Amino acid sequence: MGKINQGILDGFSGKVGTVVGYKVHGKKVMRAYVDNAKNPRTAKQMDARLRFKTLAALAVGFLTASKTGLERIAASWRHTVANAFMRINQGAVTVADGVAEVDLSALVCSVGALPQVGFGQADFTEPLTAKVDFAPNSDTPGAADEDEVYLFVYEPSSGQGMLSAPAQRSTGTVEVNLPSTWSGVEVHVYGFALGKGRDNDGKHSNSAYIGSGIVG
Repeated sequence: MGKINQGILDGFSGKVGTVVGYKVHGKKVMRAYVDNAKNPRTAKQMDARLRFKTLAALAVGFLTASKTGLERIAASWRHTVANAFMRINQGAVTVADGVAEVDLSALVCSVGALPQVGFGQADFTEPLTAKVDFAPNSDTPGAADEDEVYLFVYEPSSGQGMLSAPAQRSTGTVEVNLPSTWSGVEVHVYGFALGKGRDNDGKHSNSAYIGSGIVG
């Protein structure tokens, strides 16, 4: 049953006869009532649903990184951070014949014009730790010694990720502690920077895929 606000022509919520009223972004909208909603299950449609489901799961796993690296672009799009992640990473997920494949090296968790640091290889020598040395590139226009550098480590089998504490660009190294349950498991490592200088505060770099390795 519909709830009328100020006369049916002013907008209403719920079903009135053959019409349904609702709001989208504050605007009052009406559509025809569908008695039996269709739920098509063709192979193509099922693949599309699986692709969306896979992207949604990745968005949850990468959320701690995305909250830092995608915050600004999500706000500019009026998206949640998770929705921004899904939009940006659509091309990294393909589905065929009911099987989803993720190109982990193509996933992005930060977007921006801040100069990136030069990440080296991930080092897992120390138990339950991922460490990466990097070239600060502090002399690149737009960079500052005070910028924060982050590592994000993603474990695909559990769909979980760990974000490091920030390290200053000037230090040239950043590391993150990993859960004991990840010992002996393959993980994937990403890195990005956040501006903290006088002229670049709040700006983001693009994220970089650093590589994979086995947790010690």
